Amino acid sequence: MMELRKHRILRRTEAEARTEVAHLAGEFARAPSAEKEELLAALEYERWLADSCREALAPATHRAEPEP
Repeated sequence: MMELRKHRILRRTEAEARTEVAHLAGEFARAPSAEKEELLAALEYERWLADSCREALAPATHRAEPEP
Protein backbone atom coordinates (compact mmCIF):
# COMPACT_ATOMS: atom_id res chain seq x y z
CA MET A 1 0.00 0.00 0.00
CA MET A 2 2.74 2.43 0.97
CA GLU A 3 4.70 1.60 -2.20
CA LEU A 4 1.65 2.32 -4.36
CA ARG A 5 1.13 5.66 -2.64
CA LYS A 6 4.80 6.57 -3.16
CA HIS A 7 4.53 5.75 -6.86
CA ARG A 8 1.39 7.86 -7.24
CA ILE A 9 3.05 10.82 -5.55
CA LEU A 10 6.15 10.49 -7.72
CA ARG A 11 4.11 10.18 -10.92
CA ARG A 12 1.98 13.21 -10.02
CA THR A 13 5.03 15.27 -9.05
CA GLU A 14 6.78 14.34 -12.29
CA ALA A 15 3.74 15.26 -14.38
CA GLU A 16 3.35 18.61 -12.62
CA ALA A 17 7.05 19.38 -13.04
CA ARG A 18 6.95 18.52 -16.77
CA THR A 19 3.92 20.79 -17.18
CA GLU A 20 5.81 23.58 -15.45
CA VAL A 21 8.85 22.97 -17.69
CA ALA A 22 6.65 23.45 -20.75
CA HIS A 23 5.14 26.62 -19.31
CA LEU A 24 8.51 28.08 -18.31
CA ALA A 25 10.00 27.28 -21.73
CA GLY A 26 7.26 29.35 -23.34
CA GLU A 27 7.80 32.18 -20.86
CA PHE A 28 11.54 32.05 -21.45
CA ALA A 29 11.09 32.53 -25.19
CA ARG A 30 9.05 35.71 -24.62
CA ALA A 31 10.84 37.08 -21.55
CA PRO A 32 12.98 40.22 -21.54
CA SER A 33 16.70 39.58 -21.12
CA ALA A 34 16.64 40.71 -17.48
CA GLU A 35 14.25 37.89 -16.55
CA LYS A 36 15.84 35.05 -18.52
CA GLU A 37 18.40 34.02 -15.89
CA GLU A 38 15.70 33.55 -13.23
CA LEU A 39 13.47 31.64 -15.64
CA LEU A 40 16.35 29.42 -16.71
CA ALA A 41 17.10 28.54 -13.08
CA ALA A 42 13.44 27.65 -12.48
CA LEU A 43 13.36 25.63 -15.70
CA GLU A 44 16.47 23.66 -14.73
CA TYR A 45 15.05 22.96 -11.26
CA GLU A 46 11.71 21.69 -12.61
CA ARG A 47 13.48 19.51 -15.17
CA TRP A 48 15.72 18.08 -12.44
CA LEU A 49 12.66 17.39 -10.27
CA ALA A 50 10.83 15.60 -13.09
CA ASP A 51 13.90 13.55 -14.03
CA SER A 52 14.54 12.62 -10.39
CA CYS A 53 10.97 11.40 -9.99
CA ARG A 54 11.25 9.32 -13.15
CA GLU A 55 14.54 7.84 -11.94
CA ALA A 56 13.03 7.00 -8.54
CA LEU A 57 10.23 5.14 -10.31
CA ALA A 58 12.58 3.14 -12.54
CA PRO A 59 13.49 -0.38 -11.46
CA ALA A 60 16.94 -0.49 -9.87
CA THR A 61 18.30 -2.57 -12.75
CA HIS A 62 17.39 0.14 -15.27
CA ARG A 63 18.88 3.10 -13.46
CA ALA A 64 21.68 4.87 -15.24
CA GLU A 65 25.15 4.84 -13.77
CA PRO A 66 26.09 8.16 -12.14
CA GLU A 67 28.12 10.46 -14.30
CA PRO A 68 31.74 10.96 -13.19
